[in-house]
Amino acid sequence: MVAASRKDDAPRRPRGARRMGFAAALVILLGLAGGYALWQRPWEARGQGVATETLSPGPISLVLSLNGKVVARESVTVRSSVSALATAVPVREGAEVDAGDVLALLDGAIAEAQVGQAQAALDAQQVRQRQAEATAERTRALGENSPRSALEDAERAAAAAASETAQLQAALDLARRQLAQYTVRSPISGLVLSRGVEAGQLVDPQTEMFTVADTSELFVEADVDESFSAYIRVGLDALLLPVGATQPHAGSVVFASPVVDSATGGRRIRIAFAESMALPVGLTVNASVIVDETDNALSLSRRAILTEGARSFVLRVENGIAVERAVSFLDWPADRVMVTEGLAAGDVVILDPETVEPGALVTPR
Repeated sequence: MVAASRKDDAPRRPRGARRMGFAAALVILLGLAGGYALWQRPWEARGQGVATETLSPGPISLVLSLNGKVVARESVTVRSSVSALATAVPVREGAEVDAGDVLALLDGAIAEAQVGQAQAALDAQQVRQRQAEATAERTRALGENSPRSALEDAERAAAAAASETAQLQAALDLARRQLAQYTVRSPISGLVLSRGVEAGQLVDPQTEMFTVADTSELFVEADVDESFSAYIRVGLDALLLPVGATQPHAGSVVFASPVVDSATGGRRIRIAFAESMALPVGLTVNASVIVDETDNALSLSRRAILTEGARSFVLRVENGIAVERAVSFLDWPADRVMVTEGLAAGDVVILDPETVEPGALVTPR
């Protein structure tokens, strides 16, 4: 028979051992608290955390981004010089034509009748002229047997007949030129970009019948805001990215208008592709014109600069304090600008200065 042991019979831990365990735990806790305090350094003043940038010299390009359109080397809007009914339109959009090719025929029945009348009048007058000249020749042949006055009259009649013939010839030429206006021809060789007339339509000099373009060479045409127009010059390199393309194409500025459009405030420029391109006229192209390139310059994010009136400044971190510093920079439509005065390599600049008061303690992030 086994007897159950009592609680009082269990071995007891000495009191001294309990005190030693408590003391060890206390020492560990105090050590952890001290380490945390050393890490946090609560006795030191802590500044506001700020995003910063450390300036360093490097290459920078001044690039002007523009949206332009593909244009042909030459483009002509064809209109009629007369009002008439279109009787035939033999060409379609996209057709290639040579200079002088017929684009449309207009109803020129009246003009044709006028040519016929002028031709008949000229034919009759030429008969009269020949008769007058024959009479004058016979009178001269009579010599002394013919009165002098008769010879003079005959010569005057021949001269008048010749003058009348010349006038009627001019009238015939005019009638033919007027008739030719009823045949609309292409003024240049190229591609028919648009057709705005159909057979049976009444046209007049205001009607845009066709647009014909010489697409043998394509350009990108864009407007430069007058604020930056002085930087543009012929010969500047450019990168051209047509809509839908993934890789830009090299190009260069080949024309810059000598005037700024007073209505739009833009200066028109034309950029040529470095290689032959097959693009539709009117396609939108993003043009990046490289105005200047520098190998060793200081640049800064535009967000770091504050401007008040004509004064621009940044907040520079000096010994943990935000210090205001005036700067000069080349104002350019880009996220980064070139610093010209006020800062040096190694300066630490606060990127969001509007969130910090000058003189405040700061901690760069």
